[in-house]
Amino acid sequence: MNDQASDNQNDTVMAAIDMGSNSFHMVVAKLESGEVRPVDKFAEKVMLASGLNDAGELSSGAIDRGLQCLRKFSQRTENIPTRNIRCIGTNTLRQAKNGPLFLSQAQKILGCPVDVVDGREEARLIYLGVSHSLSLQDGHRLVFDIGGGSTEFIIGKGFDPLLTESLHMGCVSYRERFFPDRQITARGFRRAVLAARREVMAIEYAYTEAGWDSAVGASGTVKAIRNAVIENNLGDEVITLDALHRLSDLVLSFETLDDISIAGVKPNRGSVFPSGLAIMIGIFEQLGIEKLKYSSGALREGVLYDMLGRQDNENVCMRTIQSLTSRYGVDQAQARRVEQTALQAFDQVQKVWELEAEGRDMLRWAADTHEVGLMISHSSFHKHSAYILAQADMPGFSQQDKKLLSILVGNHRRKIRIVQFTEMTSSGKVPTLRLALLLRLSVILHRSRRELHLPSFLIHAKGDGVFLQFPKDWLKEHPLDRGELITEQEMWYAIGYRLSFE
Repeated sequence: MNDQASDNQNDTVMAAIDMGSNSFHMVVAKLESGEVRPVDKFAEKVMLASGLNDAGELSSGAIDRGLQCLRKFSQRTENIPTRNIRCIGTNTLRQAKNGPLFLSQAQKILGCPVDVVDGREEARLIYLGVSHSLSLQDGHRLVFDIGGGSTEFIIGKGFDPLLTESLHMGCVSYRERFFPDRQITARGFRRAVLAARREVMAIEYAYTEAGWDSAVGASGTVKAIRNAVIENNLGDEVITLDALHRLSDLVLSFETLDDISIAGVKPNRGSVFPSGLAIMIGIFEQLGIEKLKYSSGALREGVLYDMLGRQDNENVCMRTIQSLTSRYGVDQAQARRVEQTALQAFDQVQKVWELEAEGRDMLRWAADTHEVGLMISHSSFHKHSAYILAQADMPGFSQQDKKLLSILVGNHRRKIRIVQFTEMTSSGKVPTLRLALLLRLSVILHRSRRELHLPSFLIHAKGDGVFLQFPKDWLKEHPLDRGELITEQEMWYAIGYRLSFE
């Protein structure tokens, strides 16, 4: 096979890595006729959540276990194009104060972006994976996924999630909380069930009001319980509350987590099986679930389909931005003007400034959302805009994506807060700062908020300098714009950049 044929073949291969609180998973798939076909699956118990100490930091042992697992995964992904790989972290990495340290090392190992997603974004991706693994049906579907540190709930229809939520309960965190010293007691088990019920109460009204026609569970905990029910003749492929209670009687026959030996439950899952079972019983009891089916699709499969959707322009990010700007009453015409000029500038400096193609999307979305804060107050609205973007639930965006957008928008006017850029990774600092400068220029050139005000212009970049060239006498005829650019020169100079124009 020649090199070109090999490259074309690799281009159809995709990989998704899920750095969960209990296990790390990777699925490698081929894209065939618009469908994702898994060809390899890998999983390893990393127990990241058990390495989170009282100070909210991951232990060195947990970090080492995680990185060692990723080194194994990287051997399988080394021939897959970076754009076809996505690695995401979930609950434990959302909580860990030293999570950024782990993520930076993980990115070096994998050679691709490593993101952390919010709970509701995790729920959306889980539903995407589950819905593609099941046949289409009419009506609503309830889906939940019991992870190591959190449990995600979704009600959806077809491929569309309607309600998403993430609750702070997981099989690893509940093991540490209700099975101290690895002892199994009826009291501890029941306390775990009641704690799960209390958590679910927060979403009970909204979910029961929406209703569902079928219930589906995803990932390792549900799979282990399904297998145990079948292997111990407690039921069939459909899990019932009666089967769960009978399984709990079996669990309570053991004295410690290390004693767990149940048909259908793998030895490496035994220590978190009782806590996962208690959570599932709590969910069944609180939501009144009668029966549940298991789905082989989960978060990692959802990540694959999400990547596929972005490539096919079925981009959830675009829909999110449109929804956000509509909700906050953004002046769409002004956003479009700023966007067009910002992208025009980006295209002219991209090569010299070595800006990645992904930066163009971020610049577009920043231009679209830079005025969302006006809904709160005109005074310092750029700060309100930055806060909204950092804190809002934004389907399709990771925590890092939201932080980047927040920095761009928060620095589109007034003083450039350089400290925000220095807090980024070394590879992200300079490109993000340059995107912010392009956004600032575009906003300045559209201060008049009028259509057909701005003529075509040329922009040349060299090192840390930019030169703007306008049609002859245009700046003389527009003294306000010239004055704004003179003021902007001072802002750039303060951070070591040069701006000139004629």
